[in-house]
Amino acid sequence: MQEKMLHTLFASAALWAAVLAAGAQTSPPLPAEIDPAIVEYGAARERIGANLKAALEQCEKQVEPARAVCIKEAQGRQKIALAELDHQRSPSDANARRLAETRVAVNYDIAREKCNERQGGDKAACLSRASEEESKARAVVKTGQ
Repeated sequence: MQEKMLHTLFASAALWAAVLAAGAQTSPPLPAEIDPAIVEYGAARERIGANLKAALEQCEKQVEPARAVCIKEAQGRQKIALAELDHQRSPSDANARRLAETRVAVNYDIAREKCNERQGGDKAACLSRASEEESKARAVVKTGQ
């Protein structure tokens, strides 16, 4: 019985040793094998994230309601920058349309946030104007002009 357990233990240890040895033989690709476009894309995404972080830190210094508008604008700049980056990386009609749609959505979000500063009927009229402008802009994007 003990002999069987020892045999099983040694067999599993040998298996683990083989697995670890095989894993040790696979190494990350050499720097020459890494696509520079991928590295550049990753660096650009990191810069966009760093820009957002810096902008949000500036927004925190402001008082409400300007802070909320500042945050929406910073987040909007990030969304647009990411959409532009994707379009630059792989230009296509679909990516151009996504970029245009992102711009429309960001402009609408910022306009709505600015409307939230207002009161009563003025706020309702502002939201209505923002919605109308968004509808017109979406129609332009849809027709491709």
